[in-house]
Amino acid sequence: MRYQYGVAIALLGFAAPAYADALDFILTNNTGKEITLVELSPLGANQWQPNKVDEGEKPKNIKIGGRATIHFDKTGTQCKWEIKVTFVDKSVTTFPAVNVCDDSFVTLSFKGTTPASSGS
Repeated sequence: MRYQYGVAIALLGFAAPAYADALDFILTNNTGKEITLVELSPLGANQWQPNKVDEGEKPKNIKIGGRATIHFDKTGTQCKWEIKVTFVDKSVTTFPAVNVCDDSFVTLSFKGTTPASSGS
């Protein structure tokens, strides 16, 4: 009987959910194009999650030169995250990783045709 309780307790440990930290940052759109979708993934993981919006609200486009608060769940200890955006013309661009642990403000832009991101 004692063995069965031990196994049950061990299995509960495996069934426990992995908790994620909810993180936010302010994104400034200096790309020259209106953004319709923002997705994030830990650097190199290719596990994209969309910007979270409050229940009952629709995602809003980020106008050229506009700012928006980006909400997402940070899992694990990875601080470098890539940002992928879809523009109003349906083109998609992945921007270099930013440090979401340290940066509260992120600016997306292009240096010529090369995607660029900076954080502060």
